[in-house]
Amino acid sequence: MLFAGFTVLSNSILAQEVAEKPKAYFSISDSYFQLGSIKEGGSKSVNVTFTNTGKKPLIISNVYTNCGCTEIEYPREPFMPGKSGSLKITYNATEGEGVFSKTVTVYTNAKNNKETIKVEGVVTSK
Repeated sequence: MLFAGFTVLSNSILAQEVAEKPKAYFSISDSYFQLGSIKEGGSKSVNVTFTNTGKKPLIISNVYTNCGCTEIEYPREPFMPGKSGSLKITYNATEGEGVFSKTVTVYTNAKNNKETIKVEGVVTSK
């Protein structure tokens, strides 16, 4: 009985150690950006600031956009805890006139390993 109690206690402590393992944390300045009006054929960019507020180096492993009209530039190097960087998102107004809403999904090694950023605006005639 004493052995069973010790086993349960040691498993509980081990589970806490695993659960509390330090990680990076991807904190972004904002997840929504209004780009306003863009002339058809033009483009507009926004810089999204991020900070590693975790305890381990932050690595951006991949980014995806929901449209070929949206480009993203992102740093490939690790960001140490407390360090900041930026993502540059550019919308190219090539899909005709009207309202647009696009998303960029950022994948990292952080505790919050997936973050989505939305950019919206209106494409006007030339």
